[in-house]
Amino acid sequence: MKRILLPIFLFLTISLQAQNEFIAYPATGKGVASTFVTDYHALGINPANLGWQAYENKKVTTGSSEFGISMYSASLAKDDLRQSIWGVIRSGSLDSLSEQEKLDAAQGFADDFAFNFDYNMFGIAFQTEKFGGLAFSMRSRATWASGLSEDFSKMLFQGESADYFDQWSYFDGADTVQIDKYENMDADSAANVVGGHASVPLRISDILGDTYLRLSMTREYHLGYGRKILNIDSVFTLYAGVGAKYIEGIAMMDMGLNDNGEFQLFSAFSPSFDLNYSPAAVAANPSAIPGDPSNFWRKSVGQGFGLDFGVNVELFNILHVAASVTNIGSMTWDGNVYTAGDSLVVSYSQDGLDDLNIANSVPELVEDSGLLQISGQQEYKMTLPGTLRAGASIELGKIAEIGGEIIAPFNDVPGSINGFAWGLGGDLRLMDRKINLMAGVTGGGGYDLQVPLGINFVLGGGTYEVGVASRDAVTFFTQNKPTISAAFGFARVRF
Repeated sequence: MKRILLPIFLFLTISLQAQNEFIAYPATGKGVASTFVTDYHALGINPANLGWQAYENKKVTTGSSEFGISMYSASLAKDDLRQSIWGVIRSGSLDSLSEQEKLDAAQGFADDFAFNFDYNMFGIAFQTEKFGGLAFSMRSRATWASGLSEDFSKMLFQGESADYFDQWSYFDGADTVQIDKYENMDADSAANVVGGHASVPLRISDILGDTYLRLSMTREYHLGYGRKILNIDSVFTLYAGVGAKYIEGIAMMDMGLNDNGEFQLFSAFSPSFDLNYSPAAVAANPSAIPGDPSNFWRKSVGQGFGLDFGVNVELFNILHVAASVTNIGSMTWDGNVYTAGDSLVVSYSQDGLDDLNIANSVPELVEDSGLLQISGQQEYKMTLPGTLRAGASIELGKIAEIGGEIIAPFNDVPGSINGFAWGLGGDLRLMDRKINLMAGVTGGGGYDLQVPLGINFVLGGGTYEVGVASRDAVTFFTQNKPTISAAFGFARVRF
């Protein structure tokens, strides 16, 4: 299980912080979405955009097998980050890290790290001038956001060898005793070391500093409707829309310090992850549920509902202004819910992470021999990562449209955007809209300045659509603070 957790994140199909455009790859290449997306791509962004059609002679839009992935680290080198993704995909794990590599990795992850994966299993929209637009989509999402203190990161990567533990827990043949650490221990003696021990233990809150770790994995079923509300001589046109979604929770973790400076952790993982919780914790947990680790369609451990509201105004047929609030609602996690509070870290009996798969830190934290002392509870309720989005764009004849938007989170929960974000961008429409070139610039939301790029091909007068985009093309030319991002769509059909 410890070597396959990240591939599960990547292939949840049965997923910064949350990627701002979800699986709307035509928006990913621009870096802006508020006034550009329509059909089922508008779900989760602005349902008012369902009120207008991209192609007047096309009433139905369907799509599947669209996905977006992004990964960001403020401190890892580009090559390391690529290995972290593609090496794990190929083999389930990277080669074991040396002690020096573990030190380097600990320093690398002692900073902001973000991962996002979104997959559109199916989407469909019906749109006409009179009726407006009705859309449905089924999506999977996985998000990870963390910032680890250097001491905490060293514990995860070095395990019992971390400097924090100044003694060994040593089995002398009869009892387990504490001995001072020393270098150049012979192999026979090392085999008797069963863990690290701190002679002066600290509380978790003293070790964490400003550490946080938030992850979320969900399946979402979206339904939205939008239509034209008012039209004044083609000078002023108002669209409005509403959306709703039902959410199945697959995994969640929220770890960090609360407002009182006290450590807290809440987690819930589908039994298919096969985490080895303490038998005593499982026996006392009212929300513990059995499950099959090999279950392909992962059993949910939480449910929730969310609402979206949006408006879009068109002025003089060329200027568009839009605003929306999305993800207003809550989740109730009621399966395999575990919590941990502040406690002394006295001993630890793990070797530390063997590779750059930071997702493997989850079992290092909550399993029977992990760092934290967990206990079960009946349920845990939390608000959804609500978002405010506003944007505007202007059409430059029939060949281009440029615009900008701002995005701000309502709260700080798993799946939230990490602070205020902004984007500027647009597209250039060539060969009578058959080829759309996309470009932009974005910033904020936990990321450095980025330059998204993309290309979209529209064939058959809008009947077929295929494209690819990257959230940040700069990562291919620089070694520092990389973002790896890609979004694809190759099964979009209109009729």
